[in-house]
Amino acid sequence: MITRYVWENPWPLGVFLVLLTIGLLLVWNHRRERLWGLLSGVTAVLSVLVFLGASWVTTAGERARELVAEMVRSAETGDIDGVLGALAPDATLHLESLKRPGRPFEQLAGSIRSLEGSNRITENRVTRLRAWTVDSEEAIVALGCRTTTVNSWGPVPTRWVFRVEASPDGAFRVTRVAFESLAGRAPTDVLR
Repeated sequence: MITRYVWENPWPLGVFLVLLTIGLLLVWNHRRERLWGLLSGVTAVLSVLVFLGASWVTTAGERARELVAEMVRSAETGDIDGVLGALAPDATLHLESLKRPGRPFEQLAGSIRSLEGSNRITENRVTRLRAWTVDSEEAIVALGCRTTTVNSWGPVPTRWVFRVEASPDGAFRVTRVAFESLAGRAPTDVLR
């Protein structure tokens, strides 16, 4: 809970503490009792610590989000080796959900290599990039894009989910890629 609600998203707790500080200062200003001034000072220090702590701590979710963002940048520029370098050697491709059976790395790599030819990206806009820490060595990243390729008639919305895990050397790698939807439809319906 601390990772999700403090390190990755300090705003709710931090804003609450700032508002509490203001409220306690108002009470202190009205009553002029030392206790209220002391309490407002403590909450002010806590709010600063929450925001500083969030800026100092890098969570698995934040590392995973940056890894996926780098993969997207590599895909946009046609750097296939950069995209493949973010994958674990046994990464799998899943259609619709990470829970569905995966396809082998070779098929995932083949799909990525299509970015060199018929699926070369000409324009891309990221519409969603969110990450959730599962634990210190695993995170889930949700990605949404509106992508134009050399073969598309315009921007096509796609949604993806990535499972990212720490490898034995400590580097984070994508272990599963789920292709959730293509133009709002399940990929199994579109890719038949």
